[in-house]
Amino acid sequence: MVMSLTPTGSILTVQDLHHEFREKPAGARGRRVKALRGVTLELRAGECLGLVGESGSGKTTLARLILRLIKPTRGSVLFYGQNVFSMDREDLKDFRRRVQIVFQDPFGSLNPRLRAGRMLEEVLLVHREGTTPASRREKAAELLALVGLQPDAMNRFPHEFSGGQRQRLGIARALSVDPEVLVLDEPVSALDLSVQAQILNLLAELKDSLGLSYLFITHDLSVVRQVADWVGVLYLGKIVEIGRTHRVFADPMHPYTRGLLAAATPPEEITGEKARWTLLPGEPASPLEPPTGCAFHPRCPHPSKDPVCGADPPPLSEVEGGREAACWKAREHLTGP
Repeated sequence: MVMSLTPTGSILTVQDLHHEFREKPAGARGRRVKALRGVTLELRAGECLGLVGESGSGKTTLARLILRLIKPTRGSVLFYGQNVFSMDREDLKDFRRRVQIVFQDPFGSLNPRLRAGRMLEEVLLVHREGTTPASRREKAAELLALVGLQPDAMNRFPHEFSGGQRQRLGIARALSVDPEVLVLDEPVSALDLSVQAQILNLLAELKDSLGLSYLFITHDLSVVRQVADWVGVLYLGKIVEIGRTHRVFADPMHPYTRGLLAAATPPEEITGEKARWTLLPGEPASPLEPPTGCAFHPRCPHPSKDPVCGADPPPLSEVEGGREAACWKAREHLTGP
């Protein structure tokens, strides 16, 4: 399969992605959970796109769709312009070698019965990376060294590693087949702060040295600010704001983005322009019955909110300097609500 970058320089392109789950409880027969409701975004070569949002916003569902672990209700995921959901067996195998995932819980994603070295050797064998057992074992040792694990890690079982070491092992496994893209699903949320910093530094080093592109999913805004070139904000299955990370953090245009930043900002730092950011009131609506119009409007504190907000869904459109927001009042913040 010969692949080249799209005209925009993107490796992965998500186009109008929708996904619905059937609700499981017997008493709610026929109802569907609208997990994603028209997500469109791009991951460009050599960059990191961060995705943030509250629990239930659709972040992990989006990751599973991108990896074709599940199929969408509607929409497409393009890898170098080719639709992932129409790939044949050989193309799909190649895709899954080139796009790997690092899970939130490293222990749950590792085989407890295999030593670390053997675990990596099996991945290399499946993807035909290394022609002999000796060459595969040598490659496994190189991978462990690459992620900062000592040589004796080859003979240890997952339960013999600390949480941070297990995450390093998970990263080594993802790197074993020389991928181009890593989907990082909350990769540091289960770790202590000091260990988080070590893993984030490791990921930054690997991105630069190996020329990787990252889709970084997290609820932690401080992590996104540290690692992401771009940030997309998800709310109830939709992207409500997307742009360069430093610009979104300095001047958020969507009221939901402002609320997330206010919740993550010490009260003494919310002064001047930031004083207009308002903590998020209430709870997100149920994805079983999303609100009409703007999904955020029942919680929106914007003083200019009007009936249009509850009647018509705002499109995700460019507001200023390449930044996009799905808000009818996005431009009004420039002069101050």
